[in-house]
Amino acid sequence: MSGLRPRRAWWILLALGFLSLGVASFLAFSPGFRLAPPTPFGDTMEVELAAGTHAVYVTPSNRWGDIDCTGTVPDGSEVQLRPDMMLQGLLVPEAWDAQGSFVTDTEGITALTCDGPVDGGRFTVGPIQSFFDIGGAVAVGVVALVLLILGVVLRAVRPRPRS
Repeated sequence: MSGLRPRRAWWILLALGFLSLGVASFLAFSPGFRLAPPTPFGDTMEVELAAGTHAVYVTPSNRWGDIDCTGTVPDGSEVQLRPDMMLQGLLVPEAWDAQGSFVTDTEGITALTCDGPVDGGRFTVGPIQSFFDIGGAVAVGVVALVLLILGVVLRAVRPRPRS
């Protein structure tokens, strides 16, 4: 018999749906698990970073505009923290708000200090989570839901074997 038999199609759709759901979850939540250990406001964090763009995240940020971050990148120049309207906060495993991003041209130790009038404030450095990353995760999540719904529908309406 050539072609896919309908009684097998539903579980293939369910498997693809669950796989897509896993990919969407990874895209949405993995940056939160790749953060440097948090540092209290006023202290200096020294973290080894690869060359590229990195984000600074703070919590809590109820006075976002009053938080100031300074530091040096591996080549000795000052951190040029730039606000980025596409930069999104992280929600898992803890809520972090994006403060800005900076670029390092070389791999090495970056020293960073953030301070502001926020009681119990902490900061960390991690990967960029942009609006487009969230949009991609949502798009994959929608595909996952469509595949799961189709799989359930096919399972429910599959022809019963004759006795």
